[in-house]
Amino acid sequence: MLVLFRTQGLAAVALTVVLLAISSLADDGGRDAEAVPTEGNAVEVEAPEVPEARLLWPTLGRPAFVAPGDALQVYAQMPQATQTPVVSLLCQTAPKHRHLLHAGAEAGRALAGGEALRVQVPAYIVPATYDLEIRWGESCVVGRHCVAVGTLPERVRIVHLSNMNVGDVGAADFDARLIEEVNLVGPTLIVATGDYLDATHADPVRGWLELGDFLARFDAPAVLACGDHDDMALYSRFVAPSPIGVVEVGRCRGIVLLDHADNPIERDAEQLRWAERVLTEPNDERVTFVVSHAESPNLLRFWQRQGTLERMVPGGGLGLWFAGGHRDWDGREHAGLVTAAAPMLFVRTHQSSTAAQDGAEGVSHYRVVDLAGTRAFLPGEAGPGRPPASIPVGRLAVKIDAPNDGTRTRLAVTATNNLPYRMEGLAARVLLRPEGDGEPWCQGAALERATRIDGVWECRLKFDLPDKGSLRALVGTGPEPPLPGVQVRIELPSRLQFTARASADGLRFCSASETAALVYVRNRGEGVVEVRPLVRLDGDRVAYRLVSEEGPFATAYRLRLQAGEEVALELDLSAVRVCPGRRELQVYLEGGQACTPVCHPLDVEVTPAESLARIDHAR
Repeated sequence: MLVLFRTQGLAAVALTVVLLAISSLADDGGRDAEAVPTEGNAVEVEAPEVPEARLLWPTLGRPAFVAPGDALQVYAQMPQATQTPVVSLLCQTAPKHRHLLHAGAEAGRALAGGEALRVQVPAYIVPATYDLEIRWGESCVVGRHCVAVGTLPERVRIVHLSNMNVGDVGAADFDARLIEEVNLVGPTLIVATGDYLDATHADPVRGWLELGDFLARFDAPAVLACGDHDDMALYSRFVAPSPIGVVEVGRCRGIVLLDHADNPIERDAEQLRWAERVLTEPNDERVTFVVSHAESPNLLRFWQRQGTLERMVPGGGLGLWFAGGHRDWDGREHAGLVTAAAPMLFVRTHQSSTAAQDGAEGVSHYRVVDLAGTRAFLPGEAGPGRPPASIPVGRLAVKIDAPNDGTRTRLAVTATNNLPYRMEGLAARVLLRPEGDGEPWCQGAALERATRIDGVWECRLKFDLPDKGSLRALVGTGPEPPLPGVQVRIELPSRLQFTARASADGLRFCSASETAALVYVRNRGEGVVEVRPLVRLDGDRVAYRLVSEEGPFATAYRLRLQAGEEVALELDLSAVRVCPGRRELQVYLEGGQACTPVCHPLDVEVTPAESLARIDHAR
């Protein structure tokens, strides 16, 4: 039985929630009505159980997105909520805070009658992901980490977490290393494609509670599909009342399917009708992403067999498909089907835990996908049909030099990217103790937002990192230290042609010795400055020497520059290790408290030398 709730009006994000009834109502729907007892033939019947109070929407796995000052629609099952409820948003991340939402005099009646409750979100609220709490009398229901408050960006960043199978012998717990790293990439939304607990988990109720604790530590809310290892009753209790539904995220929407070995969607006529109805709603031109546990896009296969695939993909705005699984998609499985659904992007990600099932490596992975307009793309994508591998934990990192608890007035933030491609839109959250009446300042990164909460400044930094690069930002309150005023300029072609070479001992390297490569460092300040330039390409240091002086090439020189002085550095590209592809030459000026690289984008080509080609052929 499908029960469709749809709200319209002033809410910033419209709501479509689909509940797939899993109670006995679904089983009784096709039966004939029983005879009603008449007088003289009375029978005793038990009074029906009063349904327990529960939140229907938003929930942990079906979040709501709302802008400050807009209205939020809430659905709940509260038959005994006769008193006026107190509705709050709670931020559980330090510094913890609570916002009361105005619900109106008729709120209790609406909840008791199963109607939508419309509450107003304060205009001054701090952007964050909140718990939703509804209290009346001595009763209370809480939706964990389910209301994302803020202005949605033009680019929606989604992080995909795949099968976790916690409880497996190789994954005793959810991998906490994912939390800091996923928060660093600045997601708008997290999608997870099922199998959160392994079928062998010793205590499933505790496991689902721990899943909620785990997800609540991410900055973004999550959309969760149900897998074949997931207990449906516990999923309904802790994640969402229904395993299918719609989540709307500004200009895009997510469709959550129930498709796995125990419930193949091609045999679920009711779900097929629902999906087609939702996807073909008139005048809806938003891009749609699908979240499903099945490793294969089975809904697409059903449409292909029906001869409707070419109509449904563009008609439903399908731009992105998240599939469950333990391994990255290899580009070969069901490739014909994915090609027929082009330009839709198909994404399958390596297991997001330390479980090593079905060929997984035993290292947690995740994947970053950006939605901009009607296009979905992956950072590091080399071209159509050439997606990068999912990201193993440890490739991105952020370190803060002191406790990030609001007790310090100044903190240094070092972020590192060890991926072979540029990562943009990264974020870090810093808590500072106020000093003076001024607002916080930041050097080396953009200060996107600074909000004072209970005597603490919460600062959100935004920055980009080049391939295999890093930066160091300084953020603080009180007097800001002066910037050194040093300018870097790079003279280098945008395309570099290297030749692969080998030493007599077989050591391989690349050479572009005939390419002129210069870096100019100029002191634009009024005083003397000392800096130490570091030049990097593809993670390795590049040696240089001063053009104005006779001296050897070295990987670091300490320069003392007078006011207005400029020096030229000649780079040594005769023996470097570099891989072909998009790279960035990076120049770091060590010496100041903040250090952001100056980057020069490159297309690197490597041509094998004739002698190396003969050696490789012989092998």
